[in-house]
Amino acid sequence: MRKKGLSPFISFALVILIGITALSLTLTVLNPALDKARDSAIIDEGFNNLGMIDNNIMEVASEAEDSIRTINLKVTEGTYRVDPVNDFLNFTYRMRRGLEISGQRGNINITISGDEITLFTVYTNLNITGLDHFTKGDNSVLILYNGTDQNNRPIICVGKSRESCVERTT
Repeated sequence: MRKKGLSPFISFALVILIGITALSLTLTVLNPALDKARDSAIIDEGFNNLGMIDNNIMEVASEAEDSIRTINLKVTEGTYRVDPVNDFLNFTYRMRRGLEISGQRGNINITISGDEITLFTVYTNLNITGLDHFTKGDNSVLILYNGTDQNNRPIICVGKSRESCVERTT
């Protein structure tokens, strides 16, 4: 006489198939939400870090020549750079998922080009110098008042060390 029902191998295969299907559906739905949350957290970190650097730049610029600040900058993702040609300080990050964000938050402007977001501050009354960039990890950022330029604007160097600021501005 034959037994009716499923064999243990077929039952096991069905359980595995159902589990894989459930896992793939969960990841399909959950992964974009996690990517957006990660992008949002990194962009918030960018705003906070640029705000902290900006506050220290303004403090140093309001003091005497050779005033200096050293701050610790934690970077999860993205890159912070000084643009001495345009007197910008910016943060650039390639997003995993597109976020709808534009405009300005305080002194920080926002632009998006494709999947890349750039947060930046513009200094019209300061001459911002320095060619260093700050990437993932813990960074030490030096902000130094390095005299005035021919237009009597304070020269503020943002770099990794006093030596890199002095070498690049002399």
